[in-house]
Amino acid sequence: MIEVIAALIRWLVLASNMILIGGCVFLAIAGRERAAFDNPWFACLKRTLPWLAITLLLSLLGLLATTTAQVTGVGENAWHPGAWLDLLQKTRIGLIWMGRAALALLLAGVALFVRFSPPARWQYVLCATVAALTLAVGSLASHSAAGELSVISVLPYTLHIVLASVWFGGLPAFLTILFANTGTRSREEADRSGLQTLKRFSAMALPVMIAVVATGIIVADRMIDTSYSALFATSYGWFLNAKITLLAAILVIAARARFVWMPRLSLSSDEIAASGQGLRRWVTVEVVLAAALVLAATLLRCFMARRSRRSCCSEWCRISPASCRRPLPPLSS
Repeated sequence: MIEVIAALIRWLVLASNMILIGGCVFLAIAGRERAAFDNPWFACLKRTLPWLAITLLLSLLGLLATTTAQVTGVGENAWHPGAWLDLLQKTRIGLIWMGRAALALLLAGVALFVRFSPPARWQYVLCATVAALTLAVGSLASHSAAGELSVISVLPYTLHIVLASVWFGGLPAFLTILFANTGTRSREEADRSGLQTLKRFSAMALPVMIAVVATGIIVADRMIDTSYSALFATSYGWFLNAKITLLAAILVIAARARFVWMPRLSLSSDEIAASGQGLRRWVTVEVVLAAALVLAATLLRCFMARRSRRSCCSEWCRISPASCRRPLPPLSS
């Protein structure tokens, strides 16, 4: 049961962090035109930033509780702050969590500042940068087993997850504008309300997704090494296959949106209404598939994190043998 709860919490941590990155990047793109600052959808997106930061902080606390229970082998330690403190002070994974939590706290402060300050592009760039650093530090936890903390091992994965955040995190904002600004409005009115922002984001998303795929191949190749049969013989391989399948479906939808529906938004009012309806429907499907993709990525992170927890469990048992009840179960084959 603790494994299921931990996986759900990891998904919440990852999703909230990614949406903060992508949402701030989207706001920075929108901020190229000062007229966007006066739109209701822009204010709505700004209001969500502190809530996402608070969600990230609370889910990180839940992650600490479940990790403590998993490392010590005592389920009750999930509810004992004293056990959390021991983990933070005595293990490498605890040190990484403290760095991540410190950045998340800073991120919450930046998000509140952005929320209540007059809009400016540099604020959203700053918020996206702090959110990316928070996510990057979190990626260290998946590689913190002995011998894995190196630039070569961490950098491709960090780039992969940060670039994916720019795309995935921007989808809810993209959908917000679609529901707010397309439909029965005139072409001029719709353009003022954010269609130019949609076009800029769509144009940026293509090279970002290419980079996501490239870095994903590097990460998967390092994990699988030469054991390609593991793609069909292990749980990790099946989750990776599911992730690739979801990504392929998402890329098809994104390509159609980029090259078919988006150009029609510059035509007549009837074309805007028809294209807006198609975009709203299929981008909604894309958001659902993206959420499932992030869940699959979370499960893959759990496999890497388990290796770190095994190392951390050994470290814990050496430091606190009296409180180490049982080792972690072996890695799935």
